[in-house]
Amino acid sequence: MEKNKLLSLSSIKSALSWERFICRIFAAWCTFAAVTTFGEGNFYDITFARDTSLGVMLLWIVLLFAAYSVVNVLLVHFETDTWFLMGAATVCVIRWLVKYTGTGNSLLFALAVAVAYVLFAVYFVNRNDALFASLKLKKGTVWATVIIIGIFSGAVIGVVTCLRYITFAAPNFDFGLFCNMFYHMKETGLPIVSSERDVLMSHFAVHLSPIYYVLLPFYFIFPTPLTLQIGQAVIIASGVIPVMLLCRHFKLSGKVTVVMSLIYALYPALSTGCFYDLHENCFLAPLLLWVFYFFERGNYPLMYVFAVLVLAVKEDAAVYIILFALYVIFARKKFAHGVILAVISAAYFVIALQILESVSASYAELYAGVSAKPAIAGPMVNRFDNLMASKEEGLGGAVKTALVNPGYLLTQLFTTSDGGWAKIVYVLEILLPLGFLPLCSKKPSRWLLVVPVLTNLLTMYKYQYDIGYQYHFGISAFLIYASIVNLPEMKSPARKTLLTVAAASCLCLYVVTVMPTVSSYVKRYEKGKDTYAKLEEVLETIPEDKSVVAPSMFVAHLANRDEIYALNYHGNEADVDIVVLDIRTKVDEKTLNAYLNAGYTVREEYPKLVMILERGESVE
Repeated sequence: MEKNKLLSLSSIKSALSWERFICRIFAAWCTFAAVTTFGEGNFYDITFARDTSLGVMLLWIVLLFAAYSVVNVLLVHFETDTWFLMGAATVCVIRWLVKYTGTGNSLLFALAVAVAYVLFAVYFVNRNDALFASLKLKKGTVWATVIIIGIFSGAVIGVVTCLRYITFAAPNFDFGLFCNMFYHMKETGLPIVSSERDVLMSHFAVHLSPIYYVLLPFYFIFPTPLTLQIGQAVIIASGVIPVMLLCRHFKLSGKVTVVMSLIYALYPALSTGCFYDLHENCFLAPLLLWVFYFFERGNYPLMYVFAVLVLAVKEDAAVYIILFALYVIFARKKFAHGVILAVISAAYFVIALQILESVSASYAELYAGVSAKPAIAGPMVNRFDNLMASKEEGLGGAVKTALVNPGYLLTQLFTTSDGGWAKIVYVLEILLPLGFLPLCSKKPSRWLLVVPVLTNLLTMYKYQYDIGYQYHFGISAFLIYASIVNLPEMKSPARKTLLTVAAASCLCLYVVTVMPTVSSYVKRYEKGKDTYAKLEEVLETIPEDKSVVAPSMFVAHLANRDEIYALNYHGNEADVDIVVLDIRTKVDEKTLNAYLNAGYTVREEYPKLVMILERGESVE
């Protein structure tokens, strides 16, 4: 009895220590703040504070403080205050970031929130160090957790991208054209597409991407655009497997492995990079991670196999393998393998560019004189025009500039086309969710793994330093690999702190970049699902053997035919069987009259929905 009494007094004394006292007050305050986010009004409006009673807040804090104190006394051996604090802070962060979306400063607000949240997270992890140290994850548990994480990541990406298609929000660039390409691949085996350059031609005259054939068997079984969106989501999500295997190779604990897999799954640049629909770039993240894994394991045959697959993604994917080859040579001293990788990649790059030039030239000659047609294709080196003294020099001119005038190179590093801070924000977006781990090495040669970031910083093409587009998959793989490589060499306190910073920051940026997008498309679908269903029903009545020109957002839904063109790209040429006009908002009288004057007649009209014109027999 006396012993229990002493234990009770000891529990009360421990619960009233200054640190726990202050932590409990913050926990109560954060809980009150979390509860208010579910009420009316916007927290970022100054009137929100005016309408909130200070007395009510104090009463909440007192009651919550008392409740948390009781729990602390009953569970004195656990850091319950820190759990209440972290739980309330997490709810606040999620609610704040989601509600603040669309204000114009959401990213800057996210960075501010991340700073505060990181402080709470680091404190939470440090106070519960003994508990986490005692937590041992078995191999099977790690595998199961990583797979669940991958499924979650893929599901989120898949939901957004599929809803983009279903709600007619996926444009010709960059989805409708790929839907038409896969239709031709299924029918003929060739990557022919009509809506990419407004003529019937091979997509490989624009980008050399044979990796797309990996998705073709699935498209054969399920010939729908949704297969392509889901396929991309699965490809990105599959990257959690090589991430986990890399962590195991470096003998990182099960907990660290799960955290790194979670960071990969929530890494904002990977998810948002899919939100502008399908691109071959999505293959880069998992394929490069497999290259890195097999290199680390010394399985060189498979390393070369996956390196070749990386080259098959796109002509400029060779740059990633060349940069990795430099790392293999200078950081890992594997000279033979590094040289082989570099030579193969450089040779492929040169050959690929020549193929693109040759094929595009052939199409240009084929369609020479065709009115109002855009340039066919050719290597897209203009994105680095700012590094070329003469356009005739091509990419060689950019390399020359980098070598002979490094000072000029630095002037371009953080300079943007509009003179803003976008590149600095971009650096924070890709490094903060990794806790700056890629830079945490005493070996300068290891910084070669960060060099790929320069490909997006040394351009004035604004989409390459915007994580909402597809130019970050390869870079993300390098940065995540660099983080895993650096972790084993770090001492426990620093490693734990930086991993906590990475996880907390990653969550904040994921919430502000990904979750609102999910919510937006779900609401869009719920609001207009009847309209979208009716639109789909109407468009299905158009025979597949007819050539069609349609608004950009309709192209993907009409892509299962030999010829489909985007209206804004095609002009008003009377060279197709069917013209589809979107009249959900208003009728484009200029376009309508142009086609009527060219001999088209209104075949069907669905008010406030769509108008279908058909070419008259006398029109050639």
